[in-house]
Amino acid sequence: MPTPDTAVNDKIALRKAVRRQRMALTPAYRAHAMRAVARHASRLLRRGRRIGGYLAAGSELDVEILLSSALQRGASVWLPQIPARGRRMWFSRLTGDGRWYRHACYGIVEFDGPCVRAEKLDVLLVPLLAVDEDGYRMGQGGGFYDSSLAFRQRPRRYGKPLLVGVAYDCQRVKQVPREAWDVQLDYLLTESGLHRFVRRQRAKAS
Repeated sequence: MPTPDTAVNDKIALRKAVRRQRMALTPAYRAHAMRAVARHASRLLRRGRRIGGYLAAGSELDVEILLSSALQRGASVWLPQIPARGRRMWFSRLTGDGRWYRHACYGIVEFDGPCVRAEKLDVLLVPLLAVDEDGYRMGQGGGFYDSSLAFRQRPRRYGKPLLVGVAYDCQRVKQVPREAWDVQLDYLLTESGLHRFVRRQRAKAS
């Protein structure tokens, strides 16, 4: 039976392996993927929808073209904002009169605008490091998305927001190590298309 130490080691090894594959992608391929995901996501970007996005960090797949397309189609774009305390993020609306700033602790760029929680969004684009065949993701290990999406574990809270993982195809694996708090994605968006996951019920503890 796997021990907690085994699970931790498995995550570390998988993170390293997938990160190496992602970093090996050429600039030309990254540019192709950025355009492709914007095309594949077009049916999600309807007028009036609240689209949660992110600013790519490091070797993550960039969704700048996708978010620009959302704005052009009349949707609103909301970017994650790390709280001063805790790990449950806010999402700040991208407007013409807000301001950009750098987070004091993490050094990432955020936008200061009107804020809502994840459950108020219609679609949430979720960055990830690896994703498996059932739609479970492995992130960077900070736990911010796990905390922000914990409400999806409660009964009758499926459906909003639509959770769309964003990744390169090379980040797809057979299975990621799972925890009790992990939330299943609804779709995966990659350079090859928009892939839907079958909603599965977790087995009840005996």
